[in-house]
Amino acid sequence: MKKFEYKVMAIPTAVALGTKGYEKIAAEFETELNKVGAEGWELIQRVDGLFFLKREI
Repeated sequence: MKKFEYKVMAIPTAVALGTKGYEKIAAEFETELNKVGAEGWELIQRVDGLFFLKREI
């Protein structure tokens, strides 16, 4: 039977910014997702600025 562990990341997404601000936040978020992805985490859901991830253990 497969076993998983879960992780919740809080990343603010509702911020009033111009285009440059959104690009910066998107780049930082992409970097963070790539980091946790390299650790084996998979994004499974996003709700109200919370990102739920899982990985097989």
